[in-house]
Amino acid sequence: MSAFVQLAALGIAQGAFLLMASLGFSLTRRVEGFLNIAHAQYLSVAAFVTYFLNNIAQIHFAIAAFAGVVAAVIVGFVVGKLVYEPIRHLGPAVSLITSVGVVYMLDGMIEIIVGTGSFLVTLPRVAPVRVGPVTITLYQVLVVVIAVVVTLATVRILNHTKIGTAIRITALDRYLGASRGVDVKKAGNASWLLSSAIAGVAGVALAVLGALTTHKGFDQILIILAVALLAGLGSVAALSISAMTIGVAREVSLLWLPAGFRDIIAFGIVILVLIFLPYGISGRVE
Repeated sequence: MSAFVQLAALGIAQGAFLLMASLGFSLTRRVEGFLNIAHAQYLSVAAFVTYFLNNIAQIHFAIAAFAGVVAAVIVGFVVGKLVYEPIRHLGPAVSLITSVGVVYMLDGMIEIIVGTGSFLVTLPRVAPVRVGPVTITLYQVLVVVIAVVVTLATVRILNHTKIGTAIRITALDRYLGASRGVDVKKAGNASWLLSSAIAGVAGVALAVLGALTTHKGFDQILIILAVALLAGLGSVAALSISAMTIGVAREVSLLWLPAGFRDIIAFGIVILVLIFLPYGISGRVE
């Protein structure tokens, strides 16, 4: 039982990371109308900028992490404006295929700059946090806390600000919104900035939670897709439940299955739930 509780606690930390990773992905899916497979590469950009500045340039981790988020925002915004926006009129299928090309472009650039191998961000050693039978690191606790803050801040922006209202209207119907006076271009810019910033924070969390490889970001995209599919459309609450469910299930499965089966568990849950809830946990139809 103690092993189950321990793995469940680790799963919550992983779920918190998945929530941040899928939140920006889902926002782009709603506003731009396509699956941006390259979203996971923005995580890699943030993670490796953080690694380089912290380990190589010997800059304080907090500053390195901030720079990593800024780098992800710049890359995400530039790619959105220069690559995706000009082809939006061609439909979601073309944008999806183009995003795969962006994956290989960014992945190749990261590999050229960083090289191959495994990389570990140097963090100050701190005592683990012990709660009953559970032992986790302070950094895992911080990832959970930051995920909560980022999620609440995103909800606040989308529901209680003028630009957030414009983003939501654009997500519902870009052309109708434009006809009613909504600045859909400004809303699109804001959504690219917001989704990329969330991806940047998730990338820093990725660097904190374990070793990095040049393909680490791409390895996450299937799990991000699983979280988004399980959640359905339009609900941050459903996305939170989905991320925690998959995060905990992947970790707890280690009690009975080898680590290589964790992704099978994730998609098994997705398939099982979608059989009974075709539109995901949120139950909303596009």
